[in-house]
Parts: sequence; C-alpha cells; structure tokens
Amino acid sequence: MSSEPVIDPKVKVLIALGASVAAGCHPCTEFQIKAAREAGACGQGIHFAVETALAMRQAATRGIDRWSERCQGARPELDAAFRSNKQLLAELVSVASAICVQSVPDLVLHMAEASRLGATPEMVRATVGIARSVHNAAMEQIEAVLSSENAGFPSTPAGDALCGTVQGCGCR
Repeated sequence: MSSEPVIDPKVKVLIALGASVAAGCHPCTEFQIKAAREAGACGQGIHFAVETALAMRQAATRGIDRWSERCQGARPELDAAFRSNKQLLAELVSVASAICVQSVPDLVLHMAEASRLGATPEMVRATVGIARSVHNAAMEQIEAVLSSENAGFPSTPAGDALCGTVQGCGCR
C-alpha cells in the first residue's frame, strides 16, 4: 500500500477552504486561508477556491428559488405595508435561515433584531428548533445521496479532519 496522499496537501487545504466558504463558517475560512498559504497556495489559487465555493452557494440559491416558485406558484406582489407588518416574522425567518446556512454573524444580528422587535426567548428557541430540524433533514438527504452514490467508499476518518478545535479554527 502506498503512503502517497490521495490528494496533494495543497489541493486538500484548498478544498477545505472552499467547503468552509460554502458552509459560511468565518473562523474556518480564516483558518483555511492561512493553512492554504502555509501549504504553498498562491493568491490566485486561494481566490479560485473561494470564487468556486461562492458560485456553488449562488447556484444553490438560484436552484431553490426556482424550486420554491414551482411549489408555490406565481409569487404575489408584496407591498410595503404588508412587509412592514411582517418585520418580526422576517427576523425569525432570518434567524432560522442563518442557522441553516451556518452564518454566525447573521445569526447574532437577526437574533438581536428579533428580540428588539418583541420576540420572546420562547419564540427564538422555537425558531432555533425548527431550523435545527430542517438542517438535520437536509443533512439526511445529503447523506442518502452520498451513501447511494459512493457505496463502498469510506468516509474520511475523524483524525484526517481539516477543521475544528484541534486544528485551531474553533468550530466543531
């Protein structure tokens, strides 16, 4: 058995950088940019990994937009009066969305704004519970695809992780 890595270490850290950007994890992204530089990645390579991940996030957003329109039908016009009466709802949806896209800064911002608009701690806890359920269901779908597409391919061992407390970014 060869001791050669399956993926070049520099490429591996660029993949981790892209995954960090796509996950919306600020500490992970910062950590992976430093790791990419230390692994010898050039500025263009780092930018390319970030750009590719952002394009994936944008493609996913466009895709779910098309899908939701098919499910919902034509979108009704939402006037300013309707929107102004729904600010608390908008903040609670934003809290749940921030959790699902793993954006800590947005989560902090929208939790504070929801509280300012009158959300009770119970409302915020319920919103967080809903977001966790949705996130977990989405992850189950991803795992189902991975297990059917890659039957027989073992997952990466935990000791080979590129992110987390041990590696220094602080997430888990």
